[in-house]
Amino acid sequence: MRSKTIAAAAVFSIGLAGASQAADVKEQGAKELRTILTHSLSRDLARSGFVTVTPSGDQYQIIYDLAKFFDKINSNALSVTGFKPLSLFAQPLAEGKWRLKGDNSLDVSVHSPASDITYSVASNVIDGIFDPALEVMRSLETKSNGIKFSSVGSGRNTGHAMDATIDNASFSSSVTDGVEAGKVNLQSQGTLQRINETVTGPGASSVNISADSVDIKAAATSLPAKELRELVHFFFQHIKAKQLSESGSEKFAELVRRALPGFGSLDETVTLNNLLVATAKGKVGVKTVDYSFKMDGLTKTSNVNFGLRAEHFTPDPGLIPSVYAAFLPEMLDVRIGMPDINFDGLIDAALKNVATRATPVSGEALKRIAFPGGHATLEFPKISAISGVYDVEVSGALKRTTQSHAGYSLQAMVLARDFDKTITAVQNAAKTDPQLNKVSFSLMAAKGFAKTAPDGRLRWDVTMDENRTVTVNGQVLKGPKGP
Repeated sequence: MRSKTIAAAAVFSIGLAGASQAADVKEQGAKELRTILTHSLSRDLARSGFVTVTPSGDQYQIIYDLAKFFDKINSNALSVTGFKPLSLFAQPLAEGKWRLKGDNSLDVSVHSPASDITYSVASNVIDGIFDPALEVMRSLETKSNGIKFSSVGSGRNTGHAMDATIDNASFSSSVTDGVEAGKVNLQSQGTLQRINETVTGPGASSVNISADSVDIKAAATSLPAKELRELVHFFFQHIKAKQLSESGSEKFAELVRRALPGFGSLDETVTLNNLLVATAKGKVGVKTVDYSFKMDGLTKTSNVNFGLRAEHFTPDPGLIPSVYAAFLPEMLDVRIGMPDINFDGLIDAALKNVATRATPVSGEALKRIAFPGGHATLEFPKISAISGVYDVEVSGALKRTTQSHAGYSLQAMVLARDFDKTITAVQNAAKTDPQLNKVSFSLMAAKGFAKTAPDGRLRWDVTMDENRTVTVNGQVLKGPKGP
């Protein structure tokens, strides 16, 4: 439901672009401002009366009666109820800018064939500066508290449910001019305090996830402000359309292509502090979990990278058998990426599909579009794990052909510190679990193939070609597959 609120705010922001001349707060200015606020909407929505503007001292009060808005777009399949009027204040500033302020609460329900959702916020305070020259919020501060969300599945999702609460949340964002004319850069950061979420599946099985706090940072460069604004305009003009006309599809495709690559770079990091995961079998705590995402624009050769780092695992006593307790990692660090993805081609295929109303493109065809070179590559520049009995790091790349009968190839480097300690730990554990004797034997055999890296760690360079020939430090361990 947060997206619904953002959508309403977008209508307001877009409308203010032409309202900077209304510096004198008076009744006529209020009428002009209302006209501007609704100019991007369809005629039916603009006449619905869900926006009213009245002078209030040295500013304008804007009331969004979102119940009327959603009455116009609700259907038998999807309905949104419970919205009460939202209030914002717009104060004219120097240089045509506007200061926006508001403090509202939410308590809404969404019904669809898949689920029934409720979302409520006790208080949501916003304060920001809007720049009509670019139709963006140059700065924005939001503070919310008493956030609750619940979802109960229906139909095929019967038995699935989720309940979540957040004590409070605060976010700030800023928009600055980019290097290229008409492009802007966005930076935002925020914190969620005391999160608690329970997910229930069929059979009443449930998982509870909680965290003391979640810190979020995001940045995007070279956003095409004008082109993205035109896409928002188009969305609101056609919000009630179940299917675009031929001319509408062509216009939509044109707007999307003009907005590409969409951004120059996108970076996001999320840190969860004192994460706790609880099931009927017990609880596992993690002191910190760091997630990162990085991507360049939607181009013919886009790169996507993910990272996940977790430190200090604390499971309940007895949750992990004592024989394996020493092997629980103290630190886990995973970084993976996929280079050279043809997002431009995927978007073009999707737009053609919308325009022609053709059968959706098959998965095999999509793979060939996404990876025109015939191979998809999964890079793992670093996968490492450390505990009291091992310290191992793996890096390399895995390639897969996009043909129906896919072949794989691998190139990797494995580094291990204190390897004798690892072997000894496995041998000791094998006294309780004899099946670990096989692992111990494999580790001792691997040590025989190892080289010593300059920092003293043991090193294995591993390759596997599409014929399944495996080579370790130059020695062939497994030949090609037979006929």
